[in-house]
Amino acid sequence: MSGKSRASDAVWTAFTESLRFIVVPLILIDLVTNNYPQLATAFMPQIEMFVLFFGGMIVASSTLESGHRAGTYKRLLFGLCALVFVCMWLFILFGGGVVEFTYGPYFVLFDMTPIVYIIMLGILLKGILVYMTFSTNHKAEVERARKRRVEDAERARAHAAKAGSAKARPTGRTPSFENMSSAEYDVTADESVGYTPAPYVKDLPKGMKICEVCGAQAPMNAYVCKNCGTWFPSDSVI
Repeated sequence: MSGKSRASDAVWTAFTESLRFIVVPLILIDLVTNNYPQLATAFMPQIEMFVLFFGGMIVASSTLESGHRAGTYKRLLFGLCALVFVCMWLFILFGGGVVEFTYGPYFVLFDMTPIVYIIMLGILLKGILVYMTFSTNHKAEVERARKRRVEDAERARAHAAKAGSAKARPTGRTPSFENMSSAEYDVTADESVGYTPAPYVKDLPKGMKICEVCGAQAPMNAYVCKNCGTWFPSDSVI
C-alpha cells in the first residue's frame, strides 16, 4: 500500500469514526436528556464531556492505525489502544450498566451490567483479529524494510561514487623549462653542467657590469643576471 492510499484511508477513517463515536452519540444524548429528563445514569451530569474525550481518543488511535502499514508494531499498538478506548467509551455511555428512571414517587432501576460486560468482552476479542493481522503481515513488512535499507545503501553508495568522480582534482604546479632560467648551458665531457659564458667584452660601456658566473653584461642597477639568473652582490648595485 502506497503512502498516498494510506493517507486517504486515514482521512476516511477519521471522518467515519468521528461520526460514529462523537457526532451521532452527542446528538442522541442531547435528544434523550431533553425528552427524558427522568432518565439518569452514574455519568449523566458529565456524559457529554466523557463521550467527547474518549471519542476523540478513539478517532486519533484509529486514524493513526490506518496511517501505518499492516504488519508494523505501530499499527498493532494503535489498534489495541483504539479497542481499549472503545470499551471505556461504551462503559461511560451506558453508565456502567445501571440506569434509573424516575416518575413522580416511583422509580425503575435497570441493571444491564452483565450485558455491558459481554459487549465489552466481544470488543476486546477483536484484539485477537488485530494481532493475527499483525502476525500475518509482519514477515512481509520486515522483508520490505530490509529491501528498502539495501536500496537506500546502494543509492547512497552510487551518489558518493558519482560525487567523488565529479570532484575536480587539484592541479599542482609542476616545474617546467618555461619557468626556468633562459640562460644557455653546456654539458662538458665530465658530465658537469655549466652556463655558456657570454662573449668577452674588453671595454665595457659606461653604466654596465659583468656577471662573474657567465660573463654577461648587465646594467649597474640590476640585481639579477638575465643570462644565468645569478644575483649580483649588493655592493655592485648602484
